Amino acid sequence: YEAEKNKTEKIRLRRKLIAVVSCMLIIGIAVQSRFAVKAVKRMVREQAETALVDKAEAVADMLDKETAAFFQYAEMLAHSPVFTDRSIPNSKKAKIVYEQVAFNDAIRGIVFCGMDGHGFINSGERVSALNEEWFRAAASGKHFVSEPTVFSSINTVSFIFAVPIYMGDKITGVLSMIVSSDFFSKKIESITVGHTGYSSVLSSTGIIIADRDQYFVENKYNIISEAAADENLASFKVFIETALTGQTGIGRYTFMQLPYMAAYSTMQTTGWTVVLKAPELELTAAKRKFTMMIIIIGLLLVAIILTVSRAVIRKIV
Repeated sequence: YEAEKNKTEKIRLRRKLIAVVSCMLIIGIAVQSRFAVKAVKRMVREQAETALVDKAEAVADMLDKETAAFFQYAEMLAHSPVFTDRSIPNSKKAKIVYEQVAFNDAIRGIVFCGMDGHGFINSGERVSALNEEWFRAAASGKHFVSEPTVFSSINTVSFIFAVPIYMGDKITGVLSMIVSSDFFSKKIESITVGHTGYSSVLSSTGIIIADRDQYFVENKYNIISEAAADENLASFKVFIETALTGQTGIGRYTFMQLPYMAAYSTMQTTGWTVVLKAPELELTAAKRKFTMMIIIIGLLLVAIILTVSRAVIRKIV
């Protein structure tokens, strides 16, 4: 009877020890796993943010170089002897230059204006640009590129690149190129973020300059005005207003009940803002894999340690 009683007590003690040890192990591993999961999530999120900002800066830099190169091309045309040749009527100068660039599908028209703001488009039609922003900027010696606009003589949405024409050190006129509305969109159409994310370019007023959906560019879609009119886009409006401050950074917003992560960077040549965005889940998918790995490893550790501890406790007790 005493032997049976001692055996029962040992079994009871053994079970208590196993239960206590098991609880301590499970709690310890659970706490460590929780800290590990938080650390992994933070690491993955920070890596995603850094990569997204770096990519936004790279896209802005690429567009700056493309814009600067196009201005250099315009300057080269502005130095054409045609503009200083008094034997050529002003009404034909734009046409002659346009014939030189007709191979470039992006250029829809050439305009030459004197300092009085009057001039001609390549079709020979007379234009008056004295009150146009692009003319005033170029006439003062600056390079200018417009937001999407409809030029009076060409009934399609276009960009206007304008540069001054010099004779020596004196500005004698303005050369402007009417450029297709998909000029910038084509340069970013291949840029993707995650699986469904993409890039856009916004003007300082919220007008979409470039997008994978050309509809927004051709209709001069103002993203700030649209967001202000829809209360469901409140967080998006706050993000856009922050992005258009001329800085580089990262932000978040909710769109169609999905959390988005987006980076922004400002172009130096135009002051426009490059925005790269994608659903946050696509950019931080790695954290789910790491979390599952930590959980699986934790469970395996619990199973192994419990097996070992049971064997040890049985020998002791």
